[in-house]
Amino acid sequence: MLATMVVDLDHLLADPIFDPNRMSIGFHPLHSYFAIAIYVIMCFIPYEKLHWPWWLRAVGVGLVLHMITDWQDYALWL
Repeated sequence: MLATMVVDLDHLLADPIFDPNRMSIGFHPLHSYFAIAIYVIMCFIPYEKLHWPWWLRAVGVGLVLHMITDWQDYALWL
């Protein structure tokens, strides 16, 4: 789940890279609402029936938790 922190590489595409007054949810490509919907879907796919690797669910959960913490970093520190 620590590997899901790689999603923050999309912050390097922003100018400036860090802005304390900018919410990353909806701004960065991997933090878009479409991407978040995919991360949520990843949590509920029946991997066993599809014979897909089990760790994809853990990645989905990690990404959803990452988005929640990014949201709270902005929302709770205003």
